[in-house]
Amino acid sequence: MIRRVLFGEHSTQAPAITQFIDRSRFEPSFADLASAEFAGFDLVVPLSVAQIAQARPANFDGARRAVLPSPELVALCDDKLACNEWLIEHGFGENVPALLDDEPDCFPYIRKSRHGNFGAGCVMVRDAAEAAAIGAVPEDSFHQRAVPGADEYVLHLLRIDGHVRFQLCSRYDMGTPLAVRGGAQGAKTIVPADPGDALSLCSAILDVMEYEGTCCFNYKLEDG
Repeated sequence: MIRRVLFGEHSTQAPAITQFIDRSRFEPSFADLASAEFAGFDLVVPLSVAQIAQARPANFDGARRAVLPSPELVALCDDKLACNEWLIEHGFGENVPALLDDEPDCFPYIRKSRHGNFGAGCVMVRDAAEAAAIGAVPEDSFHQRAVPGADEYVLHLLRIDGHVRFQLCSRYDMGTPLAVRGGAQGAKTIVPADPGDALSLCSAILDVMEYEGTCCFNYKLEDG
């Protein structure tokens, strides 16, 4: 049986899905989820944070077309500072680079916007001269210790009914130890990777959150 899947529109992910999806199992469509008709589809998959709320009406008739995190968890994960603080409070602090005050004197560190993705609002600060050059701290920003290393890992997970049902990990070689991956700086290479211990750690975080749906962890390795 071929399942009809409705994906939210996405400029980069939609072409990849179109190219690689198994058409012997799935028939893909793409639409603006804010105005989509869901009744004719078996699955509805948001491809951005904003699309999660738009996909909630897909389950209007009791059918489980979309598996989605709660609005409270979306808000938590979409706030970088709040998410870091939550991880520390719930026993995952050793995996969180130190949060710093408004005028850090230890380098390198990264200034992060609390909201936004793909590197938006993130600035790497390597020394005092760079700190002076970037000026005052925006109200919606915070500072965190930067972890050196050219390799950044991305672990995609799907958790349904308390179990991880799918995983996909990639290693991004940024070519420099203090990069900000995003719209301004892309990876030199992207290769499949084994998440190793990160899989059990990320799964444990999702267990404590009671998170359901798709998610993505971005991380670096430091001293293993």
